[in-house]
Amino acid sequence: SLSMNIVQYLLAIILYYLACIIAPIQPLDETGNLQNDQVNDDPILIQVLWTTHDYDLHTIPTLQVVTNPLVSRQFSPVHKQIFTCLKQLNAEYARYAVWFPYPKLAVAELDPPSGLFQCGNVGEDFS
Repeated sequence: SLSMNIVQYLLAIILYYLACIIAPIQPLDETGNLQNDQVNDDPILIQVLWTTHDYDLHTIPTLQVVTNPLVSRQFSPVHKQIFTCLKQLNAEYARYAVWFPYPKLAVAELDPPSGLFQCGNVGEDFS
């Protein structure tokens, strides 16, 4: 059985190699013609008018700080400067994420997740 798997593996490699030799992959354009690194004779002109006002943007600055040794109070000599600069950003909805690489810095969830808290809006009428 093991020798059969090896034979199948070798046949697959040989067929792949032959397919690459016989039918090399060529980049095609939308019409099916080969692309030979052609330069377009008529470049597209893009014009930006910075004085035109179409609509107001309603974006909110936000930030996620992921824990790492530089933001750690225990190990970093620059953690105070980092958090001072973060405060100066005035970002709304700033989040401090403690995750996989540093699991001992995270605080475990005190209560197990429940459907009531995860799906509190179930049954509400959003019309």
